[in-house]
Amino acid sequence: MGKVYLFVEIDIKPGMRSAFAEHVKKQGAHIRTEDGCENLEIFFDTKNENQICVWEVWTNRKLWDAHMANDASKAWQKIAAEFVNGEKITVMDSI
Repeated sequence: MGKVYLFVEIDIKPGMRSAFAEHVKKQGAHIRTEDGCENLEIFFDTKNENQICVWEVWTNRKLWDAHMANDASKAWQKIAAEFVNGEKITVMDSI
């Protein structure tokens, strides 16, 4: 199993960027401590104030799947629902 590279585009509800950013920074700090998370960076989109992007690198698919199913991720999904219209997750392979 190879590394998993993810690019996540999060569509934030209008007017909620700052509040959501505080929550996503805390969640990101926690995710960085999870087994298999090799890198996680969070970015503001400079052309769309209602979008935050996340770049993630995971050791393998098994560890990313475990992250997606853990209690912290489940709790995060409930919090994010207050702030997010939707998201697009792109899973990539290295060249």
